[in-house]
Amino acid sequence: MDNNDEEVATASARAVLFSQDLWGEIWPGLDGPTKAALRGVCSAMRRLVDESIEVVASPRDGFSAADLTAALRNWPGVVHLTLLAVGDASTLRPLATATLMRLACLTVREPPEDEDGDEVLEWPLPVLSSALSATLQVMDLSFCLGLISIDAVHSCAQLRVLWMPGSGVSDLSPLTGCEALEELWLAGNEQVASLEPLGACTKLRKIDVRGCYFELYNQVADLQLTCTQLTDPVLVELEGLVHELQPGIPLDKQEVAVDELQNHNDMGDDKDTQSAIAAAGAIPALVQMLVRDPMSSVQTSAADLLASLAFAHEENQTAITAAGAIPHLVQLLGRESTAALQMAAAYVLGHMAANHARNQAAIAASGVIPLVVHLLGLDEMADVHRTAATTLGILADNHAQNQASIAGAIPRLVQLIGPDSHAGVQESAARALHHLAVSHAGNQAAITAAGAIPPLVRLLGPDSRADVMEAAANALWVLADFAENKAAIANAGAIPRLAAIAGGGAIPRLVRLLGADSPADVQASAADALCQLAANHAGNQAAITEAGW
Repeated sequence: MDNNDEEVATASARAVLFSQDLWGEIWPGLDGPTKAALRGVCSAMRRLVDESIEVVASPRDGFSAADLTAALRNWPGVVHLTLLAVGDASTLRPLATATLMRLACLTVREPPEDEDGDEVLEWPLPVLSSALSATLQVMDLSFCLGLISIDAVHSCAQLRVLWMPGSGVSDLSPLTGCEALEELWLAGNEQVASLEPLGACTKLRKIDVRGCYFELYNQVADLQLTCTQLTDPVLVELEGLVHELQPGIPLDKQEVAVDELQNHNDMGDDKDTQSAIAAAGAIPALVQMLVRDPMSSVQTSAADLLASLAFAHEENQTAITAAGAIPHLVQLLGRESTAALQMAAAYVLGHMAANHARNQAAIAASGVIPLVVHLLGLDEMADVHRTAATTLGILADNHAQNQASIAGAIPRLVQLIGPDSHAGVQESAARALHHLAVSHAGNQAAITAAGAIPPLVRLLGPDSRADVMEAAANALWVLADFAENKAAIANAGAIPRLAAIAGGGAIPRLVRLLGADSPADVQASAADALCQLAANHAGNQAAITEAGW
């Protein structure tokens, strides 16, 4: 059973186990074999669910220590136990007598900070039963601001991983009894002043002291004398940041973590950095952040980081799709999303599809094209228009089916290359028209009929940016492949359907772009366009010669 199957089975099991009223209605009408089969399925699902339990252990919700004691008796086989909204140690007292013989991972989360305007209460980690101490391997106390003592971990001989970033713990001496400890995560824990107790933890491989007392950085270096397997601190930092993207971590901490990961990616600016962030587990975590409810700015940040990780990185493009991002991104493109979220979703999809034929097809098959086309029509949204046009161009690139599906956007794209648009929008729209026209006679005709040639020729003028001129020249080059367009591009009025081409035609402008003052990319695009205009057209050949090329 793979992870997706487990998720489905777990969700199904929860639905089955907690829909007893419905069962009461259905069960009497089932035959014997069906009942036997369902009993087997429910038993298997129950075992699966019982291995991972979440409990909202909040006194505010009427949940008491007695309730937790009763709950733990019902789940003797639990392996992963998560206790949410724990405000003080009293709720956790049943852990001192719990007989959970398989518990390997214990996660504790405090209520959201200032949920009811209350101050954070200080509390020590309560005593753990001998059964828990003997089996517990991972303890996650992330951002338990009120936690001030971890004395109870002293007897956890099997503890391998301890997460407590952002806690109030200052004394690490209880860890002297944790000789199996391999990972210690202390980011933002300003109270810790000494790592000396870790000298006994010779198996320590990862320690994260981001945002801690500065002297701890020097002490980490000293630890290498006894802990010879310590991992590169940059890689540890990335893993620590990814951990802070999990559900249950305060939203502001998640947003800070996304921003810091984005900064890492921007500073590295290479495939190795993209790969390192992905290897730290960022992609699945970021994809899950896309579906948080209610929608928030952290989703936009998560989408932007996914786009950065996908940029020109085939392995990450594939991994983002495998993590299930496409349907979530399609959902974010819906009209109930903010414009910022819609733009971020389109941005990710464009980077996922670029030079990746499988993603290109999968994204188009998800029904995304009409949603992206809709973004072109939003009023006074230049950044959204630019992103949508870019994404449509990428989806159309060398994909005949997508070119046909996007053809309805041609009139709007032609409007966006007009003089009223921002240069970035003009450039993206011209590139989209270029990709729509390549080897597609129907789209070439539609682009011409929509009046694209005059504004494209105007974009070749000296007032345009280099990237805009290059995009316009590329579009004209492809349109010149359509025989009827050769004369239209070269000479105003050659085809009555088209408006006059200002400035004496496109050829002189293209020739000017070949000059030494033009960037190399622009020169190359202009040369391609002129070659296409000259092919099998004596009049254009003469005009090009007369223009000095």
